[in-house]
Amino acid sequence: MAGHSLLNPICLSLSVPTVVITEPIDLAGVDLLKTNDVEVISLPPGSREDDLQTVIARADALITRGGMKVTRELMASSPRLRAIGVHGIGCDHVDLTAARELGKTVLNTPDALTVTVAEMAVAMLLAATRRVAAADRAVRVGEWSRKYRDLVGVELAGKIVGLVGMGRIGAETARRLRSFDVTLLYWSRTRHSQLEAELGIAYSELTDLLARSDVVSLHVPGTKETHHLIGEAELATMKPTAILVNTARGRVVDEVALVEALRHGRIAGAALDVFETEPLPRDSPLTSMENVVLAPHLSASSKEAMQRMAKQVAQGILDVISGKEPANRVV
Repeated sequence: MAGHSLLNPICLSLSVPTVVITEPIDLAGVDLLKTNDVEVISLPPGSREDDLQTVIARADALITRGGMKVTRELMASSPRLRAIGVHGIGCDHVDLTAARELGKTVLNTPDALTVTVAEMAVAMLLAATRRVAAADRAVRVGEWSRKYRDLVGVELAGKIVGLVGMGRIGAETARRLRSFDVTLLYWSRTRHSQLEAELGIAYSELTDLLARSDVVSLHVPGTKETHHLIGEAELATMKPTAILVNTARGRVVDEVALVEALRHGRIAGAALDVFETEPLPRDSPLTSMENVVLAPHLSASSKEAMQRMAKQVAQGILDVISGKEPANRVV
């Protein structure tokens, strides 16, 4: 059955399952739903919670990319709603406690973006160590001679890289960094002896890792336990020549403390794809700092990952609708 957009509203049949997609996803996922006789409502880009509220009563399932909150009130207002599919890994925009209590299934796509995020972490790391973003800006305004001054970077070879978190993405990042002739350390709430043997990576307590590492790359989820895991005290532990890379979640880093550490030279630089407030406010001090590389939460945004995520989240929704257990249930 053909899918429909809010831009071309028609009366939707209540006899078929209806999935509301809150933000655009790859057409491969949309087509998978449609070919399985699912009615699709795609909210226009830029829609907010109020727009979702107008159609939630029709929904048997939602697919969300994290741009709007899925609250208890929203879920409770739709008796039909059975599943929330998260296009990605992080579920911090979904009230998981409410979903559990209301009997709503929440699923995500953790395998779909592992390689893409790991590649972005390495890209951001190299951009920061070799001053790539600042060099690009310099060339565009004719400041060629800066190549002899503040655009001189550092080699990654021979350095110590500390990975905070050793889940799928942390491990995949470690695999890619091995070819750079670095010493790899990691901290995780759980030891991973098999990965230590496979990757030649050494476990370290967090404080020791921060003190020893030339680059610290974050790979932990955004939870209550990891909120401001890297704060003023942790930043003070790091080398003044160290670089912090965050492709995980903005809330993991105390952004105010980070700005102060960067401003006063307590660390050398940062490469940030995620922020405590997104979009990053235009007046954020980070936007005017030459020792910072910024990206608009792009780590999962490759063509290949977007297609994998769309197909996996659509399949998870189809599984729930048909009474099957989804592959990546969170709640």
